[in-house]
Amino acid sequence: MALADPLEAGLGALERGHYGTALRALRPLANQGDISAQVILGNLYEKGLGIKQDNSTALSWYEKAAEQNSKEGQYNAGLMYFNGSGVEVNREASYQWFSKAAEAGSMEAAYMLGVSYHDGKGVSVNFERARFWFLKSAKQQYANAQLMYAFMLQAGEGGESEPSKAMVWAKIAEKNGQVDALKVIIPASMTLSELEIATAEKIASECVTNSYVSCPS
Repeated sequence: MALADPLEAGLGALERGHYGTALRALRPLANQGDISAQVILGNLYEKGLGIKQDNSTALSWYEKAAEQNSKEGQYNAGLMYFNGSGVEVNREASYQWFSKAAEAGSMEAAYMLGVSYHDGKGVSVNFERARFWFLKSAKQQYANAQLMYAFMLQAGEGGESEPSKAMVWAKIAEKNGQVDALKVIIPASMTLSELEIATAEKIASECVTNSYVSCPS
């Protein structure tokens, strides 16, 4: 009988909640440079699953994967630098890792780049760049980014206040489970007519149905 592939064995153990077994299967692969195994080990150390929780070691594994162009490793490493988990807060480092991961297609990293530009974390405040990255993440169906983009449109950050577009994106965020969408929907609705609100709701539905191709920018 053929032996199971070590990566498959490790993933299977993870699915069953056998974290110690997963660690034993994946650690040799991670040491050999397997990117998936490195990211998973980072997760296990970060969450303390099957081993004592250790953010410093988690970061080390994430960075090993990140240096091999893993967008998951890059995003997770960036988040740990951003929050100061297992390392001192270093927003410049988090910005660099988020940038790499976002360019590779990570919607979470694109959102965090938006946050970085919006709040001036590791980079100068730039609302135009914040809008760019929030929109990029929003069109990848990330509800947090959809809400932030709606908020910036409503507040007029980085451009004119656009309550109609803000309503569209807030409604999209609401459809995707973002409970704070009402914080944009209510103030936007106060400046819109019933017809404008109905139109925004129709556009939001079409946007989601068309896989975000027809969403307003």
